[in-house]
Amino acid sequence: MNQLSHLQKNKKNLELRFAILKAIRDFFSAENFVEVEVPLIVKFPGQEPNLSPVKLNIHDEHNNEYTGYLHTSPEYTMKKLLATGWEKIFYLGKTFRDCESFGGTHNPEFTMLEFYRAGVGYEQLMQDIENLCNYISERLKDYKIKRLGEFKRISMKELWQKYVGVNLDEYLSEDRMFELCVAQGYQSDKKESYEELFYRIFLNKIEANLIEPTIVYNYPAKMASLSKLSGTNSNYAERFEVYVNGLELANAFSELTNSEEQARRLKLEQVERGQSGKEVFAIDDDFIEALNFMPASAGVALGVDRLVMILGGLQNIDNVVTLPMSKLFN
Repeated sequence: MNQLSHLQKNKKNLELRFAILKAIRDFFSAENFVEVEVPLIVKFPGQEPNLSPVKLNIHDEHNNEYTGYLHTSPEYTMKKLLATGWEKIFYLGKTFRDCESFGGTHNPEFTMLEFYRAGVGYEQLMQDIENLCNYISERLKDYKIKRLGEFKRISMKELWQKYVGVNLDEYLSEDRMFELCVAQGYQSDKKESYEELFYRIFLNKIEANLIEPTIVYNYPAKMASLSKLSGTNSNYAERFEVYVNGLELANAFSELTNSEEQARRLKLEQVERGQSGKEVFAIDDDFIEALNFMPASAGVALGVDRLVMILGGLQNIDNVVTLPMSKLFN
């Protein structure tokens, strides 16, 4: 199918998409948030072991060459803004990740909504997400889109007890999680990270059951490099994710503001990236310094393309993106 045919086929879906984008901006305007811009090209990408940034070379007027990366998230820049006094901010725009599938639930270029509140914890953001989704549904009721209603809230520990039949407290180390993977019949490698082992079980045993709008909160501390630890149990972090129809929609944290701890965690991720054969990046020292001035905050990243899919009852991200990679390059 050529590009014009794709656009014609998906015209109604794109009309819904553009209406959702406007509704998102209207919601945050009513909540007195400031929409911010961030650089799409950065010098220091994030260290997340499972993400690959898009690398590019840029030149100044003297033809000096510099290596940059398309940002995988606006997070670092937005936290620098928080450190300089902004309190309620949101970004609605493009984000890029290499080595993603062309279609299905991924596209290397995608639209992200990321927003932060100073002076609150992640509980407030749970309510924000629920309010946002239902605001969109009410505003766009003429489109006959899905209304998500009240979101169920359940801890990660409860999920593992319910669907795997184990107490997650007993599986918070790489060795123990590896043993559990083997016991569950998965072909695992002792060199795999805790997160890889964790998701081997989570994706197969749990995720597909999260059909109704669900907020899963309190992730193992090993899986929250940018999140503060729980004040009641330091084995877990104040992180939550939102799932609908078995699809991850959003990821949120009560933000870590301890610069020394953040630097320590990023160095561990550098080691993990190196061990897995991925490119290792230098740490953004300005980001680390900003944490010394950043107020207690909470932030969330939401995949807008997936939100359009969910609200429109669509199964493939290609149907909600103007010109997806599968049409640009295939």
